[in-house]
Amino acid sequence: MAITNRTLPFLIILIVAALYFPGISGPFLFDDQSSITKNSAIAIKEVSSESLYKAAESGIAGPLKRPIAMISFALNYYYAGGYKAEPFKITNILIHCINVLLVYLLAMQVLKLSYPHKKNLFWFAAAISLFWGAHPINLTSVLYIVQRMTSLSTLFSLGCIILYLYGRQQTIQKSVNWKSIILFSGSAVSLIFALYSKENAVVIPLIIIAAELILFVKHSPWKGYEQLTKINKTVLWLIFLTLSAYCLNYAITYASGGFSSRPFTMLERVLTETRVVSSYISLIFIPQINGFGLFHDDIALSTSLFTPWTTISSIIFLMALISCAYFYRKKHPLFAFGISWFFIGHLLESTFFPLEIAHEHRNNLPSIGIIIAIMSLFISNNVSTKKTILSLLIPILIVSSITLLRANQWSNAYDQAYYETVHHPKSPAAHSIFSYAAFNKGRINEALNALKKAIELSPNEAAYSIFYQHALTVTKQSVPNSLQEDTLRRLENGVTSATTINSLDQMVNCLKTAPCKPLIKNSLAWAETMIKKHPNNYIYYYFKGMSLQANQQDRLALQAFQKGSELNRGKLHLLLEIANLYIRHHDIDNLTNTIEAFREANLNALQPQGDILEKLENSLQKLEEIRLGAQTEKSS
Repeated sequence: MAITNRTLPFLIILIVAALYFPGISGPFLFDDQSSITKNSAIAIKEVSSESLYKAAESGIAGPLKRPIAMISFALNYYYAGGYKAEPFKITNILIHCINVLLVYLLAMQVLKLSYPHKKNLFWFAAAISLFWGAHPINLTSVLYIVQRMTSLSTLFSLGCIILYLYGRQQTIQKSVNWKSIILFSGSAVSLIFALYSKENAVVIPLIIIAAELILFVKHSPWKGYEQLTKINKTVLWLIFLTLSAYCLNYAITYASGGFSSRPFTMLERVLTETRVVSSYISLIFIPQINGFGLFHDDIALSTSLFTPWTTISSIIFLMALISCAYFYRKKHPLFAFGISWFFIGHLLESTFFPLEIAHEHRNNLPSIGIIIAIMSLFISNNVSTKKTILSLLIPILIVSSITLLRANQWSNAYDQAYYETVHHPKSPAAHSIFSYAAFNKGRINEALNALKKAIELSPNEAAYSIFYQHALTVTKQSVPNSLQEDTLRRLENGVTSATTINSLDQMVNCLKTAPCKPLIKNSLAWAETMIKKHPNNYIYYYFKGMSLQANQQDRLALQAFQKGSELNRGKLHLLLEIANLYIRHHDIDNLTNTIEAFREANLNALQPQGDILEKLENSLQKLEEIRLGAQTEKSS
């Protein structure tokens, strides 16, 4: 059967799905836990408006809570019959395949706009969609389950842009009509869905503006601008620049508050991101398997323009790329549009916001633009389409083989973690994750050596020292005093990162089990150190209370929990621990007040705990029955 412009996209989808298929047997990873497997709102027992609403409201990853993605996780849980990674990953692959089809449709649109007289453009659209769909830089957006947030945002963002472009072409051909209005309305709805999948879709209107200024320049809706007087143009520009400056200042002020928990300043992040974005471009067009990974905490920070020297060279490279796009926007409009798309796509996650330095999934949408830009340079009326497409097969085969290899590496927890350390030997996070995977395989020495490496690579991070103490304790080895002293030093002098807090949280919950009992004294010292450092942060009083409770010092534990609750009255886990202590000591009056506080806090909680509230109410009822029985017996 001959390959046509109708069958080719589906053949591409089959190829892409086959590349990712080996990775479906891999486990839940890292942030999958906080957003999915430890999120009780995802574990729905029935598909109802109430259960889906609770799931939608349970998101913690962004200011909009990303309800579209959260609902999809809940539906996955329900129809899979629990937290089974394979159905979740298969769903991610299906979403990615839909995105591949959308990239094909988008490429066809922009190619026809830029090269209206060129024949067989569907081959170039196919090359673009296959290169993007098969590229290993998108693997974490597919096989890292929680990054469905990214791929769903890409899906609806592409839908928004495609519908807008169709609508815009309608207005050019037939002026404004019902069809164009429906298309523009669909575009707006798709944008809303994109935003509620992940907030970085907020930049999509800027990509649409870029399309207007570059691809539709001959049909600009702002023709009236050219007829304005010089003074009026100046006034308009002043208004635009003033509003832009205000928005930028607001964004910088908003972002500045998040750097207290990061080991870098805003300036260091901005400078470092110039190297990171340059490395993204390098990975897209010169993919090396050791350049890809789940973690990129091995990237050295840029502390000035010349430290390291690649900072200034990266700035020059990026400015040159942007300049080329600007100066050749008329001769090569699709190249200019693609470059604009790429940089607009990185405006939120690769600038001054206090996010981690680098993640490959941030390229899921931006990479489409730069691939279109570079592919457009292969199109010429003087070169045969067949020869050009054949020349593109080699890079497509290269990216496909790397993706297939990585998908195989992601097929189980141990191999995935092991190859992270092979590809990123200077990443402490990679060694930490490998220690966990090795420990679960019973390879204790490998696990301990990996943690030692993580401690060595991150001299100011306390989390790896805490994990090392835990590993020694559960394998019935003694914890050296020097290790505890080093841990306390790191807690006192290092930056309190999310990893630090996560390690403390894991340890205090482990204190409930027998293997972790020897860590009670050390855990209490960790909490005291953090309270001294952050006296107004409720979480450390929770850690202290958990440590005291594990040591059977209920009265002191209650005081710690109450102090934490005073600092943040909306935290359900603090109220739960207070209630449990009152239940243990049959304090009905205080338990009644605590349950009322829990009920009130539960109304505004990110992840409401209705089941726990019900259990507390049942416990209260049983205590009241016991008290009533005792009173009846006494009176008789």
